[in-house]
Amino acid sequence: MIALVFRYDAREPEEFEQAYGPDGDWAQFFRQGAGYIGTELLRDLEEPDRYVVIDRWDSIDAYNAFLAEHQAEYLRRSDESRFYYIQELRFGTFENVWHEPNAAAP
Repeated sequence: MIALVFRYDAREPEEFEQAYGPDGDWAQFFRQGAGYIGTELLRDLEEPDRYVVIDRWDSIDAYNAFLAEHQAEYLRRSDESRFYYIQELRFGTFENVWHEPNAAAP
């Protein structure tokens, strides 16, 4: 599993949450993709206009396949979504580090 992690400074928090929340416009768009797991939206307690968005996919291949198939719409949505935030910062694409419980050492 991978997680794409972004930080945003929102213009209008309510509108931002509708676009970027787990049932928002972006999540509905991503649901078309095989391998999309879900979106998590976190609001900063100290700065309520600041958010972290985490989009989860089965794999980087699933995410890249979705982007390739829906590139034009993705770019259009990206341009239209800039109205919702002042600043976007992509932290990166992360993967889970799994450890087998009780795995025997070689």
